[in-house]
Amino acid sequence: MAPLEALAYDVVKPQIPSQPQPQQFQPRARSLEDRSSCPDTPVQQRYEGVAGEPNADLVARIEKLEKLLHAKNKHQETEQGKAQETVPPPPNVPQLDSEVEGRRISEPVTTIATGTLIPSASGHVRFLPVTSGRRIFHRVSQEGPFPSQESAMIDTPSGPFPFGEHDAENRHNLLAKLPPTEYCNQLKDLYFKSIAPLFPILHSPTFHERYRQFSKDPDQASLAWLALLFTILGTAVLALENDSPLLKTLSRKPTPWDRVTELSERYYTAAMKCLEADRYLWRHNVSTLQALLTLIYGIHHSHGQTWTLLGLVYHLALSIGCHVDPSTFPLDIVEAEERRRCWLGLVTLLCNQNMAITGLDIYQSVFSSRVLPPAEVWDEDIVQGKPAPIATSVGINPVSYLIRKSRLFQISSEICDPDLAPRPDDPTTLQRLNAAIRVELDTLEQSYASLLGGSSSIVHTNLLLSFAHHLVLILHSNILNEGTFCLPQHSWSKHCCMKSAQRVLELHADFHKLPQFTPFYWYIRGRGAFHAFYAAFVLVLALSMEPQEPCTPNVARLLHECHYRLEASKAQSQLCTRTATILGQLLSSRWMTASGLVPDGLQSTPLQGAKSYSQMNPISQPVDLSNGHALSSENVGFPSLVRQIEP
Repeated sequence: MAPLEALAYDVVKPQIPSQPQPQQFQPRARSLEDRSSCPDTPVQQRYEGVAGEPNADLVARIEKLEKLLHAKNKHQETEQGKAQETVPPPPNVPQLDSEVEGRRISEPVTTIATGTLIPSASGHVRFLPVTSGRRIFHRVSQEGPFPSQESAMIDTPSGPFPFGEHDAENRHNLLAKLPPTEYCNQLKDLYFKSIAPLFPILHSPTFHERYRQFSKDPDQASLAWLALLFTILGTAVLALENDSPLLKTLSRKPTPWDRVTELSERYYTAAMKCLEADRYLWRHNVSTLQALLTLIYGIHHSHGQTWTLLGLVYHLALSIGCHVDPSTFPLDIVEAEERRRCWLGLVTLLCNQNMAITGLDIYQSVFSSRVLPPAEVWDEDIVQGKPAPIATSVGINPVSYLIRKSRLFQISSEICDPDLAPRPDDPTTLQRLNAAIRVELDTLEQSYASLLGGSSSIVHTNLLLSFAHHLVLILHSNILNEGTFCLPQHSWSKHCCMKSAQRVLELHADFHKLPQFTPFYWYIRGRGAFHAFYAAFVLVLALSMEPQEPCTPNVARLLHECHYRLEASKAQSQLCTRTATILGQLLSSRWMTASGLVPDGLQSTPLQGAKSYSQMNPISQPVDLSNGHALSSENVGFPSLVRQIEP
């Protein structure tokens, strides 16, 4: 029985015989809902003990609880009615899981009170769920006094932080870790030019205004915001090119990759020092969340491990209420949009990592939240103090890119779920997921050709197309080695794999041909390089299944140009080093030569210039990976190559 219900019950007075004698009372439970429907009716029955004396205190408590519960129920009914009238319908997303998706659509986002935000004088915030304690929530909703987080921490025996604060860096030492102002400005601008358009969790006008204030008075910036600045610097370093003077000025390491690694570690470590000094494990705010999300995004694209950090950030986001739509709270438009962007960014990072660590039901965890998507507008359209803007722009802007990518991640979460994966005896799931991807692909393919003339949306469309085709490969590639699928099913999956693999390689090539992609070369050295390598490998695997069929010149050209691009990026990317080595060995195998994948006349390509194939691939002797048989992942030579790309 709930605490309130345990107190709110009637006690029926038994019939007293003519002779006075003690009687035991029998409690009769009564529904709270029945009682709250008549709040003005006084309590008729009164508690009488064995001596027959009334207990006025208990009666008063019951009446108070009845009024409180009735007021709460009436408020919920009113707010729910308003919300059902005002909340727009959910976006048209391809049907994936009918049970989950049906539940999400039938339960619209509402403004029913789910909790409140408790701010502190230090600028931190804590989300207090309504179910955590009705008495406390009632006091907060009535603007009653609430103990500050600082006083609560000081009262604990261990001090203000569970691990103590004697090792925390002071502000002076933290500020000294920043690069000179000129270089700091350059890295900050590089971040918003090359990184932020692909991970738009920040409202850039707000950040630039705070950065201007920070430049005037660094001591006034919060430690959480200073941590955010350090993570921006550490992530921006990834976008520096080999010949960047800034890279050589800030680091004395011998190679470009070593310089990038040193600078990223330097600024990321400083960011964590700032968060530790701010006691981030105990108190946090939106800036704390933004700093950690930016840190994870940078580590993710520099081939590091992020799963443990993501678990921390996920629960930190819950603790400040990011899983609740910000319309529930009295927030300004800028913070509301940043909260929605942070939650969407966290969802994409979780799903991206889940593709590497499968077997977890990430779909239920993150997509069941009913947080509205952020506004698909440019940052300049969001102005503090003004109403929320309406999306009117044509094409894909950074926020709409993140929203569309989250829809693709929604599909990937189902593909990676072992309980929902396609089975040999039931191709229905395979066909349904393929159709869901095709819905996204058709729209993107139609717009991509028209964007080649120079639209700013071409970068976002290219990356979305590449990722959608990558999902096709993940969905169908396992079937290529699955002998229990029927022949028509196997042939269809092979056709899908070959078509999508070639398209990924074409999109990868566009990154090196068009000037609009220049600021985003860092992406093609990381996640984009892996997509290209995976497509090349699946293409080779599909071709090897029917070695009697000759390879077309176009396929051979795509494979060798991809290998050249990976080779060209080896100095700045460990991932490119590993993938270029593996792909080079595949293309130089005896089976490849016999199949026509290494034509005798192939001496150069438009991207290779004067370099011959033997110069691009310095393996002196071809490696026989097939042992005289068709190439597959089961052959003895392949596992040793796969281990070269493992993190």
